[in-house]
Amino acid sequence: MNSLNKPNKFMILFQRDSSFALFFTLLYALLLAWAMGFHELWFDETEPWLLGLYSNSYADLLQNKRFEGHPNLWYSILFVITKFTHNLKALQITQAVFAITFVYLFLRFAPFSKALRLMFCFGYYGLFEYGIISRLYAIELATVFLVCALYPKRFSHWYLYILLLGILAQTNLFGFFMAGVLGLLLFSEAFRIWRQSPHWVPVSAVHKTIGLLIWAACCLYSFLSMVRPNETQGSLFSFFHPYYFYQAIARIWQAFAPVPNFITEFWNTSFLRISVEIPLSALLVILLYAVFHRISRLLIALLLLFSAMLFLFFLKMEGSMRHHGHFFTFTIVLLWLRTFYEQSPKQKRNPGWINITLFASLYIFGFLQIVAGMYALYTDWESPFYTGKEVAQYLKSLPTSYKFATDEGVISSNVIAYLGYPLVNLTTGNLKSFYTLDSSENHYLHPNLLFDRASKLAHEKNSPVVLISRSDLPYQLSPIPVEFLRCFGRNSITGFTIFTYKINPLPISKKYMVAEHPAIGK
Repeated sequence: MNSLNKPNKFMILFQRDSSFALFFTLLYALLLAWAMGFHELWFDETEPWLLGLYSNSYADLLQNKRFEGHPNLWYSILFVITKFTHNLKALQITQAVFAITFVYLFLRFAPFSKALRLMFCFGYYGLFEYGIISRLYAIELATVFLVCALYPKRFSHWYLYILLLGILAQTNLFGFFMAGVLGLLLFSEAFRIWRQSPHWVPVSAVHKTIGLLIWAACCLYSFLSMVRPNETQGSLFSFFHPYYFYQAIARIWQAFAPVPNFITEFWNTSFLRISVEIPLSALLVILLYAVFHRISRLLIALLLLFSAMLFLFFLKMEGSMRHHGHFFTFTIVLLWLRTFYEQSPKQKRNPGWINITLFASLYIFGFLQIVAGMYALYTDWESPFYTGKEVAQYLKSLPTSYKFATDEGVISSNVIAYLGYPLVNLTTGNLKSFYTLDSSENHYLHPNLLFDRASKLAHEKNSPVVLISRSDLPYQLSPIPVEFLRCFGRNSITGFTIFTYKINPLPISKKYMVAEHPAIGK
């Protein structure tokens, strides 16, 4: 009888948050390593790697990335790593380190139930969007979760907390938003704008001034590093149409319930129609208002963050799920901070039905994110995410004497990452290793002129040239013999296709020339 009532040692182990966090972080790391093994990187993942790899100095890196629209931190880390290895796996290992870090911090310190913590970490965002995909969002989550864990000591560890806010601002635009809002919250409490602040410790005027200057300088530097040169010309806003406003509103619901269309090209799709998602988004905002309204400083923080993103998606960019997901992650962060304010004996509590509704909703969203994550993982395993790796493997199987060229820089940059060396860009005549989002460098060439340049390159190198193009070129109409080789990516998740053509070296007559079509006279 005593043996039946004896506590299970295994269950006792998992009652401790440290053991629980370590075990499931290890499980997450194993799952992530397995998933990264079959995930094909796409060009947005490999671009920062290529910028670090092919920049000769740090000043060169900053010059090359000026059109990226992101702060410098992720690029700087990869710049350092590429000086020790050119192996593309190092990119995924770096991503995995930050993903595993944010998972451990969330599992160990987040004040939510173990089930909710697991659903986030093993759901769509934790495992797929910010885990498997090697972008600059895992480092943001790792930093902001560290900020949350340190939040009760933000006054006693004044400079450490401000340093973390400064680092958070350097991760990406959304880290900049959060660092700005949390900085405003910190200094409003430090200067006693609010009567009561949990864990408040007096900070001298000198330290407050120095801290304010450090935080402001970090935010300013982050902002300046994100502004593209071409954004200073003309309007800063790309969109101004009711369609984008409706889209922006619908993103709130999509962020919490990222259930895609169950197709191969599921990425950045939504299962529900916008006309359904808009009222659901409104209901969600009403619920969040009810949750935070008794802690006005957090309600203001939520409204500032949501407003910034709504303006961003309405006026500047449509965005993708990795961007929209911050409606959810920002809410999670503020719910985390909310627990510290609720510990104050003078803080008024929400009615029970609000908390019940909130956590019931979080469980529903957690379940939906698990479903979306499982489908994303299965589809990524079954179908290529992007076709660049397959193209590179095909090119490596061709005779070593073949030369490779491309007609643009964005799509083929991923092929360059997997090949390990630059390609000739026929539109510029130069070797290209990474793309630049500079509209002045985008040159369209007529297909016949492309094939003419490829033929001249083949003649110069006395070797066949394989042209890599994102377009299905009318090679049959070319005056130069062109052989179509293969088309890649028709079943890829991202939907990008890459076409390859072979041009053999031919003797070129001095009188032979291919030019653009002549203008038609009136």
